[in-house]
Amino acid sequence: MITFYNIFLLMGIVLSLPVIVVKVLTDKKKARLFFRRLGVQGFAHRPATRPVWVHALSVGEVLASAPLVKKICKLWPGLPVVLSVSTATAHEVAERLLDKDVTCIFFFPYDLPWSVRRIVRSINPAIFILIESDIWPNFIYEMNRRHIPFVLVNGRISPRSFSGYRWVSFFIRHMFSNVSSICTQTEMDAKRFVAVGAPPEKIQITGNMKFDQPPVFASREEIHQWRASIGITPGAKVLLAGSTHEGEEAVLLRCFGALKRKFPDLVLVLVPRDPGRAERIQKMLGQTGCVAPLKTQLAKMAVRTVPEVIIVDTIGELRRLYAIADVVFVGKSLVDLGGQNPLEPAALKKAILFGPHMFNFQPIAEQLVQQGGALQVANEEDLLHQLRILLDDADRSAAMGMEAYKVFQMNRGAVDKTLKVIQEFV
Repeated sequence: MITFYNIFLLMGIVLSLPVIVVKVLTDKKKARLFFRRLGVQGFAHRPATRPVWVHALSVGEVLASAPLVKKICKLWPGLPVVLSVSTATAHEVAERLLDKDVTCIFFFPYDLPWSVRRIVRSINPAIFILIESDIWPNFIYEMNRRHIPFVLVNGRISPRSFSGYRWVSFFIRHMFSNVSSICTQTEMDAKRFVAVGAPPEKIQITGNMKFDQPPVFASREEIHQWRASIGITPGAKVLLAGSTHEGEEAVLLRCFGALKRKFPDLVLVLVPRDPGRAERIQKMLGQTGCVAPLKTQLAKMAVRTVPEVIIVDTIGELRRLYAIADVVFVGKSLVDLGGQNPLEPAALKKAILFGPHMFNFQPIAEQLVQQGGALQVANEEDLLHQLRILLDDADRSAAMGMEAYKVFQMNRGAVDKTLKVIQEFV
């Protein structure tokens, strides 16, 4: 099985080689990431004893891993923990959140036999813990060959992934047979894992660790100061759109223009998922005559200039920025990409809106809507209608935020359940 996989992998690399070469030669950031993920990176603080290796694919998985990593360090203080990620943004967030807790943070290797072998041999973990997803055949094969326990935690399979997995269930079944244990978020996720070939005896439902993230608590004074620091005047209403993707900003800006007629002091804070898109969004806004500085430009603006739209071009501030909002829109949901995590604004008691595409967070989204802590809008017209209602009725927004917070609180405890599973292998 692994031989056939590597033959197809090699064919794919040969066919895409021209594209890879162009990207590496023309983009320094991608070039650095490319070579580090080939397995040629060094380790400045290699652990002296066999560590716990935690892997978090991207920013969402890093945030989910944080409470687990901290509890592992507390439970086994003599056991080193290393953390791998797959994106540059995740690396930055991991350094900010977990640099003091882990021995080293590095990039996960591409699933090439030589890259995988080199890094696994170098780390030599006592156990490997995968957060949510990013399962690769060569990596699983190497873990199994070295008899290293492989535990998948916070596991989930979205409806879209489930459809794809079923076409290659014979291959997926072989991979999951070499996983030591699978901790799923929900009963539905457990059923999907079994349906695509995971052994039922290896599956346990432990809940969603994203509910165990510590919320950002802020006093009224702190919120006032945070607002003032980005030029928002006292009493202004704030609509914050978090983790937006291409195609969503234009919709939000049209809604914002319509809302300004009724709420002249309304400020829109746009937080694109990719900060590299911030300048392009600013140029689009410049064509409308809107005062829309980047967050990093605010300090250079004239004192009397009040921004209408603030475009956040920094990393790692979204959770704190949610605290200043009156109403929150969760991005990646108006476009067919599966949504982003609505728990962060829920933890801050915010009224939440998201679009029709939330399949990556379906159980959470459904709970929030059923509890009355969030509204799922169908389209631009519906979004504008619901925003008008919530911005016009502060009591209704506050009540909705409290219901969202109840959902957040009711579902905590997944980290402790997950740790009980991990303990069996440490």
